[in-house]
Amino acid sequence: MGELSAIVYMTVALLILFIISYSPKKHPADNRRRLAKLRSSFSFSNPDRHEPVAFDPLVAKIERRREDKQWEKQYVEHSRPDYLQYPEPAEESQPETEDYLNDEDKFNVTNRLVLLFPKIDVDPADGFVTENELIEWNLQQAMKEEWFRSLREMEIHDKNNDGLVSYAEYEAPSWVKNDYASFGHDMGWWTEEHFYASDADGDHVLNLTEFNE
Repeated sequence: MGELSAIVYMTVALLILFIISYSPKKHPADNRRRLAKLRSSFSFSNPDRHEPVAFDPLVAKIERRREDKQWEKQYVEHSRPDYLQYPEPAEESQPETEDYLNDEDKFNVTNRLVLLFPKIDVDPADGFVTENELIEWNLQQAMKEEWFRSLREMEIHDKNNDGLVSYAEYEAPSWVKNDYASFGHDMGWWTEEHFYASDADGDHVLNLTEFNE
């Protein structure tokens, strides 16, 4: 019961923070400026560090697009260093997307909440959003985010691009390696045990669903 209460309070707090952070702030020079900053939590070096999942799927989509670009760049640096000899195209600046989020006419928080409300108010659809509905909504967004992260991670392991990861292709996440290395443990047993525990259908390869487990 205590854990449920903590989750409820955290969810409500996140909702309030979301509304406050994207609420229009009146400034003498620019009354539409909200100074929202896109964040990206993707990192090869520290993939276990996850920022809070975006409450609005539209914001999450924009952030994923930014993360994809970072992922491509870091993937080339780690896995295809030979590509670095070619001139790299100029990196796109982020102000355009951040300006979009900060423009009340283009990204109106009130309108977004009106659009999202019926998607959250589903159990039952009674015109009120309950704590359980907010929790369920946040869980759904977190699951989507985790799915995209697994898809991106699977692309690294799937060397032959067949949509499946064999044990030969499989390698434990870097955060697990770092944690176990700090305690002096051998990673071999963990990798094999985790791989076959995730292989639900026993075909010795992992599909995306199994890889996400």
